[in-house]
Amino acid sequence: MIAAAFERLSRQARQQTAANGSLSYVDLGKGQPVVFVHGGHGGWYHWIANLEALAQGRRVIASDLPGFGASSAPAETFSLEVAGQRVFDLLDELDVGQFDLVAFSFGSCVAGYMAASRPERIRTLTLVNPAGMGPVSASLSQIQKEAAEVARSVGMEGGVEVSLKKIMLSDPSLVTPELTALAARHVRATRVLTRPIARSNPTRALIERVQAPVWLVLGSKDPHQAHEVAAREGWIHSLSARNRASVQAAAHWLQYERAEWFNRHLSEFIS
Repeated sequence: MIAAAFERLSRQARQQTAANGSLSYVDLGKGQPVVFVHGGHGGWYHWIANLEALAQGRRVIASDLPGFGASSAPAETFSLEVAGQRVFDLLDELDVGQFDLVAFSFGSCVAGYMAASRPERIRTLTLVNPAGMGPVSASLSQIQKEAAEVARSVGMEGGVEVSLKKIMLSDPSLVTPELTALAARHVRATRVLTRPIARSNPTRALIERVQAPVWLVLGSKDPHQAHEVAAREGWIHSLSARNRASVQAAAHWLQYERAEWFNRHLSEFIS
């Protein structure tokens, strides 16, 4: 169950303290490092179905970005540069040089900045349903409005449940009370704004500067991607012959909904 998995991993989480704040992170396994960057209103729990499985063969590191989860809010205005540099600071302290970088949703904006600004550190870059790719669909905007209205009228958990069922996951049986409670907990813990950054659409320009091979993973049932799946596949292939794209019948939180498939294919890509 997700609550038990979160509790188990939370007991292994550490806190890195620096002059500009603290970061909560998990560091599991041994081998070539794989670094995970979560999405908006999230935390390292966005990788809860992936970290332990992948740690069987690799070292996996995932933090709550500044202003998310159990990490402190940034002292300065939140930006891609602030978030990306704090992750680099953590990795420097952990003596991590080159690594594979994996990002989800808004985290793809952060990872794009990291890969474009420090190309010598990035072996591969995996983007799962990235945000900041261009205008969002009308259906996504409508669902986000609905979730906000429900949150105002019946409470945070109600709005989060709408988002989980209509954006994050295509299988309603996965939307359990404990998952809703965990997601709502992280929404409440978020102290920075990400949507204005994502809607400035920084991701394409950043990824076009990336030198490492890129794997773009899209959910055909994700309202963030469904209106442009073929175009985004074509775009990532056009940047480099080394790049890959995969489309799965899943919604936004693909690495949770299709965890076994994702873990297997990520292992193949980064190997």
